[in-house]
Amino acid sequence: MAEKENLETVIILTKADLDDNDTLETVKNIYELSGYKVIPVSNITKLNIDKVKEELKENVVVFAGPSGVGKSSLLNEIDENFKLQTGVVSDKIKRGKHTTRHAELLKLEFGGMVADTPGFSSLALEDIEEVELKDYFIEFDKFNDCKFGSKCIHENEPNCAIKEAVTNGEISKERYDSYIQLLHEIRQNNSRRY
Repeated sequence: MAEKENLETVIILTKADLDDNDTLETVKNIYELSGYKVIPVSNITKLNIDKVKEELKENVVVFAGPSGVGKSSLLNEIDENFKLQTGVVSDKIKRGKHTTRHAELLKLEFGGMVADTPGFSSLALEDIEEVELKDYFIEFDKFNDCKFGSKCIHENEPNCAIKEAVTNGEISKERYDSYIQLLHEIRQNNSRRY
């Protein structure tokens, strides 16, 4: 939910060397179509480690993502002075075990700072109203001429510009489905709250 806080977002797809069925390319295309910069990386093959360093240089950055995807391992690769604890990769799920227990701000040897954070398994949606969720999907911005205006939820409205963009392939179906799933979670949270 970096969009909610107006944070610049770069999506890093770790463990690119493990991709054996083009899943990585599919995910990369989904997020690039949405307007994000996407960098696939591998600590094993060193794929794009230099590009990640360039993104970090002279910036203050947060590494955030699900548990076990290799955030700490990537940071150890980026700066050899870091000795962050990492978990053993599970043969079953091909991910590391939850190892990072607290957020830590680290100074990079080549300039800048990075926060290594504990992984998460879900997003906190309590502070988001359903009518504002669409504002955090950047690919929706170029279709702000929706005939239902700023109150459009982009779910059941007929001839909605966003739904038409999904049908036309201008917005990925996967991202739209994610939007709808989050919308339903917000509604469920609201029903418990009120």
